[in-house]
Amino acid sequence: MSERIIVLGAGLAGLAAAHELVLAGRDVLVLEARPRVGGRVLTLRQPFLDGQYAEAGGMYILGGHSTVLGYAKRFGLELTPLPAPPRPGSRLFHLQQRRIVASAGSEACFPYALRPDEQRLGLANLYREYVAPLLEAVGDPFHASWPGPSATDLDGLTMREALVARGASPAAIEALSLGRFDLLGDGVDASSALGALRREVLANGAGASGVYTLSGGSDRLPAALAKSMGERLRLGWAARRIEQDPTTVRVHCVGSAGEPCTFTAERLVCAIPFPVLRDVEISPALSERKARAVRELEHTSVVRVFVQFRRRLWEERGWSLAWLTDLPIMHVLDASPTQPGRSGLLEAYIAGPRARAAARLSEEERLAMVVRGMSQVAPELASEVQAGASYAWDLDPWARGAFAWFRPKQLTEWGSALASAEGRLHFAGDQTSPMPGWMEGALLSGRRAAAEILATRP
Repeated sequence: MSERIIVLGAGLAGLAAAHELVLAGRDVLVLEARPRVGGRVLTLRQPFLDGQYAEAGGMYILGGHSTVLGYAKRFGLELTPLPAPPRPGSRLFHLQQRRIVASAGSEACFPYALRPDEQRLGLANLYREYVAPLLEAVGDPFHASWPGPSATDLDGLTMREALVARGASPAAIEALSLGRFDLLGDGVDASSALGALRREVLANGAGASGVYTLSGGSDRLPAALAKSMGERLRLGWAARRIEQDPTTVRVHCVGSAGEPCTFTAERLVCAIPFPVLRDVEISPALSERKARAVRELEHTSVVRVFVQFRRRLWEERGWSLAWLTDLPIMHVLDASPTQPGRSGLLEAYIAGPRARAAARLSEEERLAMVVRGMSQVAPELASEVQAGASYAWDLDPWARGAFAWFRPKQLTEWGSALASAEGRLHFAGDQTSPMPGWMEGALLSGRRAAAEILATRP
């Protein structure tokens, strides 16, 4: 008789693990607390007009993301390449209470008090001067010996401290953070330099051969994986307690109607975010380092707000995206670059403390705040609003944040425990991969957990 395996969580990680195990002939049961699959892949189709939609979760697939590309090919899902950027036009900013319209290559109007040597470098070369040398010290995050000595040193610093050590001024650090390091965790003063730079390394390398979206919405991928599960997938079951002994795993769950049920198997893949796992009793207790990882790992607070406009004025006027601001709306980008139609969507991507403030607003207040902020950057947009929607990941009880981030020393002290198995418990989820926040990381982690189980004797 085939070994039975329970998979907790029907996000991409859990679905990938289950799919690979089914292909290998194992008896699999997938339990998901939500009434939907996909986890932090969430395509919002309402209230947008003209068949357009917004990705509240995973959106972009880089050319080096071979796992996502492989599953898309397996299920016959079409990819749409991101259009080539138009010829350089005006760049829009709102910084230090000033609306700035900068022509391509112009830097004279930026309100940063850079040192004379940094002014000579120019904003475009600040990254090359201060960040690029740090990337070389990161090493290969996929290597078994990672992190090496130089990477370990970086993990002892915040991102600000690492940039200061390179000689960056406070103004240069502010400029480098906008739309980059300020969108990770609680920003440069809180996040590990190694964690932040690892994201840069993996994004820079994997994006060299193009950027894509899934035609029709990212949710088509988890939907295809879920369809392959058939009756092996059960929605509306939330785990409350996990028990294991030398031969068996038992998962005590509560159904959507409040009814209890216990599921039994020989092994379990836990593919739920650690902030959610903290509320699940586990017996016997996890090892010290694993328990610390579950207890301490934080997820970035993110609110994504989408506004649909009648016309894509940003394209008509030749405005380059994304727009960088120090307003509460933070980072503004095109949310529908691969979707047809005259209308289009802009997104305000809000992270960290500002996201927590935005999450405290009502939906109506949140949309009004974003429309007001976008209009400060581009006043022409105010009369073109059609619809809007938002999603606050901190308020999702089955996510409690968008993606994992690390404080100094966490990666070196317990980072390797994120993915380690505990007896008959195996762990998946993008937080257990070197690529938190990417669909590729989630899928890789699911396949890795499946391979661990398949390498054991039934």
